[in-house]
Amino acid sequence: MKPFSERIAVNPHPGENGEMTVLFSGVSQTKPDHRLGPQVLDYALVHVVEEGKGYFRCGENEYELGPGDSFFILPGVIHSYRSDSETPWKYRWIAFRGPALPGWLRRAGISPARPVIRQKDEAPLAPLASAESAFRRGGAAADLEAEGWLRLAFASWAEANGENRPSADGVGKSGVQAREAERAALWLQAQLGQPITIERMAKELGYHRTHLSKLFRQQFGMPPVRYLQKLRLERSRALLREPLTVEEVAAAVGYADPLYFSKSFKRQYGVTPTDYRKGKA
Repeated sequence: MKPFSERIAVNPHPGENGEMTVLFSGVSQTKPDHRLGPQVLDYALVHVVEEGKGYFRCGENEYELGPGDSFFILPGVIHSYRSDSETPWKYRWIAFRGPALPGWLRRAGISPARPVIRQKDEAPLAPLASAESAFRRGGAAADLEAEGWLRLAFASWAEANGENRPSADGVGKSGVQAREAERAALWLQAQLGQPITIERMAKELGYHRTHLSKLFRQQFGMPPVRYLQKLRLERSRALLREPLTVEEVAAAVGYADPLYFSKSFKRQYGVTPTDYRKGKA
């Protein structure tokens, strides 16, 4: 069994001026039964398995993964993962965030319900290794170089996961609206733990507030604010199954006031978060 080793390189210019900023990249040969989580991140993190095997849990689903497989940890999504006790995995990882994240994930067919890409080859490993090398060399353009390598990795993921990508153009106006709605919904999912206003959402997505409201009512049957609350409360139910306080759960899904969170939760589900945790729902 190979000994534990870990190496990580951090972006020397983390100003986040681009549409996607790579934060750090690294590689690890894990120990047997090495565990991380449950946790929630405010950035995206992708692991690509190089050797061995392990297990990734996203929401209520668990995936057994081996060489060539990639698993995506999305912002605001509770997750955990562990290496196999006999053949612990070695993997490379890369962390990133930025306004282009929802679109990149859509192109690759990735969502909280589909967080894994299985590939016969290990094509993303080379770009991830190159991103790490760029950070280690430093230089004035290390961040731009790393973003370029991340694009190549996403191209590999999009090609491998083609069957999960949405259709190219949809059909007419309804297809355009469906794509716009999906993009807006992904943006909300990526921002659940942050203070969100409809004005900010409209500005970052490039839509007028009135258009956003109409879009959500047509596609989801409710205004954006209600859709956001629905997402947050659904996420909170998963978090309440973990060893977190109600205050920590509230903060993780974007509620600054735990009391307001508890009232909203009870109004939606008929029980308080504490009673839900006790199985009284």
